[in-house]
Amino acid sequence: MENSQGKLYNLVNLEEISGGSDEFIIEMTKLFIDQAQNTINGLNAAFDQKNFTEIKNLAHQIKPSIDNIKIDILSPIIREIEHLAERQDQPEKLSPLIMETNTVLETVISQLQTELKERAK
Repeated sequence: MENSQGKLYNLVNLEEISGGSDEFIIEMTKLFIDQAQNTINGLNAAFDQKNFTEIKNLAHQIKPSIDNIKIDILSPIIREIEHLAERQDQPEKLSPLIMETNTVLETVISQLQTELKERAK
């Protein structure tokens, strides 16, 4: 679900909120990258420990950010992770969803880091 530039995200919401401020967009992008990296690490650790409460909390925390930068491919997946972790009755379904989430987030992080370099020019 890449957009026309091959990106898995779209910063249109940030651009609207920022009123065109590159500084705001850059700051929010950096915050998202940090949050995404923490989520990847946290989901992996929580899954290894079968800590469903932590999985649910991490999914819940990053959900608005995923929606805000329009990672449309990930939006239903993160909601499914949150739902499955809350119910705790199908842990075998969580592993592939967490792996897919991590892969998408890693790709988005890489794409955002490239965008940050371009905006810094």
